[in-house]
Amino acid sequence: MRAAGLVAIALAGLSAGACANYAQPTPPVAAAYANFLVGRLADLRQDHDAASEHYYEALQRAPADPGLIEGAIGSALAAGDVARARDVAEMAASRRVAAPHASMVRAVDALAAGRWRLAREQALHIRGGASADLIQRILLVWARAGEGRAQEGVAEIGDAADARPFTGLFAYQRAMAFDFAGRDAEALAAYQDAAQGGLWLPSGIERRADLLARTGAKDQALEVLGRADGREDNPLLSADAARLAADGTLRLPPLTPARGAAIGLYGVSAVLLQDSDPTDGLAALTLALMLDANLDGARISYAQAQVQLGHSAKAREALAHVSPQSPLYETARTMEAWVLLGEGREADAAAAAQANVDAGGGARAQRALADIERSIGRYADAEPIYTALIGEGSDDWRLYFARGAARERLRRWAEAEADLRRALEISPDQPEVLNYLGYSWVDRGEHLEEGLAMLQHAVEIRPQSGAIIDSLGWAYFKLGQYDEAISYLERAVELTPSDSIVNNHLGDAYWRAAKHVEARFQWQRAMSLGPDDADRPALEQKLANGLPALPASRSAHR
Repeated sequence: MRAAGLVAIALAGLSAGACANYAQPTPPVAAAYANFLVGRLADLRQDHDAASEHYYEALQRAPADPGLIEGAIGSALAAGDVARARDVAEMAASRRVAAPHASMVRAVDALAAGRWRLAREQALHIRGGASADLIQRILLVWARAGEGRAQEGVAEIGDAADARPFTGLFAYQRAMAFDFAGRDAEALAAYQDAAQGGLWLPSGIERRADLLARTGAKDQALEVLGRADGREDNPLLSADAARLAADGTLRLPPLTPARGAAIGLYGVSAVLLQDSDPTDGLAALTLALMLDANLDGARISYAQAQVQLGHSAKAREALAHVSPQSPLYETARTMEAWVLLGEGREADAAAAAQANVDAGGGARAQRALADIERSIGRYADAEPIYTALIGEGSDDWRLYFARGAARERLRRWAEAEADLRRALEISPDQPEVLNYLGYSWVDRGEHLEEGLAMLQHAVEIRPQSGAIIDSLGWAYFKLGQYDEAISYLERAVELTPSDSIVNNHLGDAYWRAAKHVEARFQWQRAMSLGPDDADRPALEQKLANGLPALPASRSAHR
């Protein structure tokens, strides 16, 4: 859809090429098309900065092309470049070019400025696929609400309210529209529907709690804020609960059409990102932040999406805008430390995590510091932090698991085993713990049958985990069941082909099954994948001499 205008130019050129009088495209058209192609490729690769730049360059030569306008605005929004998106939207308006993304930008700006009629008129021009339809409905809800016609705004939701996964999203929109209009009973009923709609939306939850508190139901508001549906406590909701308990109010900024629409677009982004649509998901988050610059949950989600796309610098840029006064500041700084670690900047990551703790960070910040220290091999530094957190009364299985893993690396096996067992007592079906303890037993030659059963259970829970399937294959290897071992280890290599340890294990299994050529191939591959220094000498020995013969008393068929 974005390419419509320039594709027509390209097709015209191809048609001319079929005639005897073929003429070379004029330089402006050729340059525009070249930039379009590069922009389109960058768009497909989710490199939104480059896509925006090249679409914009092409627009300088073909400023009225609707496909280029759509591409330039969509990629600019995904890149978080609001100034560029607004610039192109104005270009479209001045040339009277109909472009859905341009209408989105103008509708959002009008809504933020309180120009309800203009917001509604622009929203009505939004056309396109599913994401455009969702955004249009939300903007129309709040344009109507701003005009004092909340019921008509709610009617704009239409049949989307009954279609999953949008049930919870639009239930929150309906609830907040009634809340804004002062129709408390209808708002509370809609908030109750939203809570059962399957969308975890902290910004919507705190609005529900705020209305409950304002209508005298403080205890119910505290219950809503404390109910995390099995999730770890949310920092935003925890801060709300602390304020409400202290002085009877959440002290939220007033609900406005701009804030209501921002929360709605935040919810849209969650649906789109879950549906593997990062471009539209990021664009929705940018639009949400244009409406409410203090919606830090959207900022954190934007950073997470950029990390998943491999754009760590963009993620850190977004996180830097989270204010120290925000309840999510500690979360942002913790995430920044993990982003630095993902970039391979281990010292910087540890320093950032330590600074977060030194600035008053609580249990989350302390656990993040311990996790990062453990991730970079500083087990002796990580272990006492876990011990302190456990000593403060936490019964979180993750702390016992992490401390057990650190203690195992410190060769304190008896303590590590006790921690891993305790983690399973607290949460018996955690595949990570089942894998770690089961693999450790098998690798040490202890509790082989029990370890095998644990690993089989872990694979049932996580059938697509290469690491866990590798552990099960290795258990069969240790038991001398080489055909079974090869079956699982080959699957593990398919799932994690760049893991040196998994390839090494498969090589060992091949050798014991008398497949020596295949074994050397896997060992050579393991060597090429950068094994740990501790594993390299053994790999070199195996490549030179193979595995030593099994003791005569051990049967390969037991």
